[in-house]
Amino acid sequence: MDLNSIIGALTANGAVNDMSKQFKINGDQVNSIITAALPTLISAMQKNAATERGASSLSGALASHIGDGINLSDDNLTDGAKILNHIFGNNSASVCSALGKQTGTNSGKVGAILSAIAPMLLGLLGQSQKSTNTSAGDLGGLLGSLLGGGSTGKQSSGGLLGGLLGGAMSDNNNNGIPDIIEGFMK
Repeated sequence: MDLNSIIGALTANGAVNDMSKQFKINGDQVNSIITAALPTLISAMQKNAATERGASSLSGALASHIGDGINLSDDNLTDGAKILNHIFGNNSASVCSALGKQTGTNSGKVGAILSAIAPMLLGLLGQSQKSTNTSAGDLGGLLGSLLGGGSTGKQSSGGLLGGLLGGAMSDNNNNGIPDIIEGFMK
């Protein structure tokens, strides 16, 4: 699994059109938000997986969402918002605001789209964890491989994504927000 296949899965089968209608934004903006947010989501999950407790919690969440698809029901969006709070902690609003600035969309719509895709993203990562027999302790490495980095909390500038972003997926001040997103918050 790589970022492109995850993006493809999150945007397949009319999901973009459904989100576009539900959240009243155009499909290009939905795609832009998903594409911009995915590295940030995965990077934050990798940081969470850096501790034994975080890795165990994330592993359980991945397993419980295997098979989830895009579901725009109120219950699923509420679950997605809870997932975002677990992933980003107190930084959820800041991340949504920064992604909104990056994509030209208001932060509320960014949050709604991220809430819609979060359960499916966990499910996709859970399938990958299961198919590769990745233990909870090795989740950081699995997530790092998606970003082109290793298993540590900081991303290397290697790999395709790291090369494209010039190492901006690193979190040099260890606040849980990748440097590329923080650049939009200033």
